[in-house]
Amino acid sequence: MIKFLPVLKTNFFFLIFSVISVLFFSSSAPLKEGLTEDVLKYTNQFRKSKGLPALEMRNDLNAIARKHSEDMASGRRSFGHGGYNQRESQVQKIIKPYGGMAENVAYGARNGKEAFEIWKNSTGHKKNMLGNYKYIGIGTAQNKRGVIYYTQIFVR
Repeated sequence: MIKFLPVLKTNFFFLIFSVISVLFFSSSAPLKEGLTEDVLKYTNQFRKSKGLPALEMRNDLNAIARKHSEDMASGRRSFGHGGYNQRESQVQKIIKPYGGMAENVAYGARNGKEAFEIWKNSTGHKKNMLGNYKYIGIGTAQNKRGVIYYTQIFVR
């Protein structure tokens, strides 16, 4: 029995270390509540200030946007618009009649207002926010380091 004790101790400590490592390195901080609502609020306020109608947020579009943010946050897809054609195909199956789509992505903003400001100060992103669209999908995801990724999908 005594000969097995060091092995059991070693295995026990290895097990504890492994569990702690998995919990620490694979979990991320919880995502802040209300991020999508904040992005929608600031985007629609901006549109209103320019005499444009508010965008209608749709849960089905949110799911597509959230998946893209999750893919970027996890590293399954690099930051950017990779996979856009696949997302557009998904949207075309949902929105009838389909009249076009645009997309904004951002990362590193700590809240919805910061993400909105990043897009507002970029000509192309600003054009998307002020475009002739009816619907919006917004998705966010956080990586292991706590960096938040944002996606906006605009559809007419």
